[in-house]
Amino acid sequence: MEPYKHEIITRNRQHFDLDFTIRFDLIEHTNFFSPFHWHNHIEILYVLSGRLELNIENSTYALQKGCLAIVNSDMLHSTKLKGNVKHILFQIPASSLNEIEPDAESYIYTQFLSKDESGELGSILLKMLEAKTSSREGSKIKFVSLMYELLYKMVSSYRIKSNFNEIPKYSKTAVNRLSPVISFVEKNYKKEISLSHAASIISVTPEHLCRLFKQYTNQTFTEYVLSLRIASFYRDLRNTDDKLNVLLENNGIKNYKVFLREFKKIFGVTPGKVRKSVTTR
Repeated sequence: MEPYKHEIITRNRQHFDLDFTIRFDLIEHTNFFSPFHWHNHIEILYVLSGRLELNIENSTYALQKGCLAIVNSDMLHSTKLKGNVKHILFQIPASSLNEIEPDAESYIYTQFLSKDESGELGSILLKMLEAKTSSREGSKIKFVSLMYELLYKMVSSYRIKSNFNEIPKYSKTAVNRLSPVISFVEKNYKKEISLSHAASIISVTPEHLCRLFKQYTNQTFTEYVLSLRIASFYRDLRNTDDKLNVLLENNGIKNYKVFLREFKKIFGVTPGKVRKSVTTR
């Protein structure tokens, strides 16, 4: 009788690996603000309640209950939550689909779907949320199967069908041109930052850097720096007991009048009222 043999299964490049990390969360925030940033993930936002303002480079989208947005990878974007907002956030590396679908990393998807247009993807996201929170046996497998159904629907129904060479490449251009400056500012926004020094990082004039920021983010360079400082100030305001003047100094904020105007524009209230709302909980 011939003995049993142990078969070693080797990797076949004709198939694909599931070697990537995703983020899938139900998020509930009040008056949250995230300044312009980018990453190499595809990001989906699906609003369940409240209002969310999404800026993708120089385009602005107002998302309410049932609306869905797809942020393509390497695109500068910012989010602002007005009041209490509950939404599903799904992020997946754009490169993760290359093993399955050739050139998938370069796909461009429709950025905004209204309540009437988002039903198909929204339904899958809700089922993914149910599977993620379920303790039922096999729920993880169900979640993964739904994730791939979602990705298939995106590729088959919401991918921009034009020849990629014809699609405006301003997103890659924005990241390529501005990423060194943005990275520098993200690390140093609490310090004094001069426009001339920032411009020298990418070897352009201060005037040209201002034009680039306005073109790709619809913000001036000064407004972008202040937005980072305000976001950091807001986090400190909610999470520390430091006095307001200490927080202003710690976050590099010197012009209180301009700061207060922009803070109220973003959050709808004064810093004092935010602090009071935190301390009375």
